[in-house]
Amino acid sequence: MSAIRDAATDVRPVAGGIDHPEGVAWHDGRLYCGTEGGELLRIDPADGSIEVVSRPGGFLLGLAFDGAGNCIVCDAGAGRLVRIAPDGSAETLLDSVEGRKLTSPNFPAFASDGTLWVTESGSGWTADDGYLFRIRPGGEAEIADDACRRFPNGLALAPDESRLYVVESRWPGVSSYPLESGVLGAREETLPLPPTVPDGLAFDADGALYIGCCRPDRIYRLAPSGVLEIYLDDFTGEFMTTPTNLAFGGDGLRTLFLAGLAGWSVNAVEAEVAGHPLVRP
Repeated sequence: MSAIRDAATDVRPVAGGIDHPEGVAWHDGRLYCGTEGGELLRIDPADGSIEVVSRPGGFLLGLAFDGAGNCIVCDAGAGRLVRIAPDGSAETLLDSVEGRKLTSPNFPAFASDGTLWVTESGSGWTADDGYLFRIRPGGEAEIADDACRRFPNGLALAPDESRLYVVESRWPGVSSYPLESGVLGAREETLPLPPTVPDGLAFDADGALYIGCCRPDRIYRLAPSGVLEIYLDDFTGEFMTTPTNLAFGGDGLRTLFLAGLAGWSVNAVEAEVAGHPLVRP
């Protein structure tokens, strides 16, 4: 196991004064994040300047960009998915699946075939009624599985798209599903993480999985060999408060950007290994 990175020296602020940033995403040379106040922000990582792209309202959580530059946003405040165009115009993409009204859509992730996988965290923290759904390329939405019911949160596809990983914050841990030609297999309990509250996921180019925890203030790294290590720890909560969603970006995807749900800034750490590029179908 390698040495734990020191949050006091290795983590740097990127932009501040942000209303509880939760989702982060890298697109077209800029960093994007959503806020509790319902704004989609674009951040220049070079100087930390912030531009408001859109104000759809609600409480914006996970983000995913498509190939046309549209940003798909999980709006937990209004129980809907929102599509925000490059010009900032916003429209509701979806607010129910198979007759079930969305209550807390949390995180979206695209597959290369155009399928959008999304977690619905459920009607409350202790309700344990969350599920995983998908929107097929033609626009049809369907519930994919409800066995990941214990507050499904962050999502990530394996680099070869052979497996879909889902954080279950109340389990707590990371479950996964085998995925072959778009067919989802049975849920497997891949990585139990007691006593933590895991939240977000990101893969690097070597196939290691990074797991952001809002409690404690910590990031884990799961190597392809299955070895788990603490990658970054902030026991004082001063330098990367509640690192929830993660996104690789910057030159060569060598920077790992960290949202901070209970804080007011987006932070970053320079990574030893570049991130795996996300698909933009």
